[in-house]
Amino acid sequence: MSRLVADSTSHVPKMTWLGGYVAALGVNRGERAALDSTLVWLISAADDEIRFPATFGQVPAGAQDLTGQYGGQRLERLVEDNIYTYWVIKAEAWRQIASLQNRTLILDQSPGAANVATHNDTVFLSPMVHTQGNQPLDVFVNIRDVRPLGRLGLISVHQPTLNPNVMISWSIAQPGVTDSSISVLGLINAQQYQETGKVWEVWSVDSTGGQTVFGGKNVISSPLALGQQLGETRVFIEFPAEGLQRDADYYFWIANKDWDRQGRLRSTNFYAYVTFRTW
Repeated sequence: MSRLVADSTSHVPKMTWLGGYVAALGVNRGERAALDSTLVWLISAADDEIRFPATFGQVPAGAQDLTGQYGGQRLERLVEDNIYTYWVIKAEAWRQIASLQNRTLILDQSPGAANVATHNDTVFLSPMVHTQGNQPLDVFVNIRDVRPLGRLGLISVHQPTLNPNVMISWSIAQPGVTDSSISVLGLINAQQYQETGKVWEVWSVDSTGGQTVFGGKNVISSPLALGQQLGETRVFIEFPAEGLQRDADYYFWIANKDWDRQGRLRSTNFYAYVTFRTW
């Protein structure tokens, strides 16, 4: 058996492997396969009846969930930025070890290795009956090198963990400014402001008196998600449906109604920005 692969772009990944159907399929939190409390999912069948691809959390007909029997706690979905170990075992080996508790499962690829061998708290399994693999779960874009600048306030960029939305928040720092809301924001695919590369731009709209004024009213509150629909605003550049690119530089800026609409230096009144990189 070999090449067990899980889809690292989903929190309920599909798993495939080479070597035919199996009697047990397990997922552990961390970098080792084990029959212990690190299990987040374990299913078994009376014979080699578990087929691939298998989807995390879906118990196929003829199988049962045994996660709790070994002290594990079943998850409905895997957690972002964690490493998981996936493993499968053939029926002839599973029958020999299913009653064991708190045992680490090791793939023994040495020539002439027995299909199943136990030593203290470790079970050695040959590729004839077992395969395993671990990998990180990295569904959402990652954020690094966050550098906030500007007089108006301190902008924070929050790493997504529960959904794909990158969150932005800010706190006002400029003396004399008491309104925490802003009137304009933008996002640029670059490390500094430039007219090209805009990926999102939103201005407040005020039609009081019959004349439409953009950016003249503070209506945008913190926090917000990139691409979020905001009331009393007009979107001049739509946020891309696919979200942020990986391995890219970004410049996010905010301003309030008193900004002169020209200055973009760190010393500019009523204006602030943050640069960050994705991976």
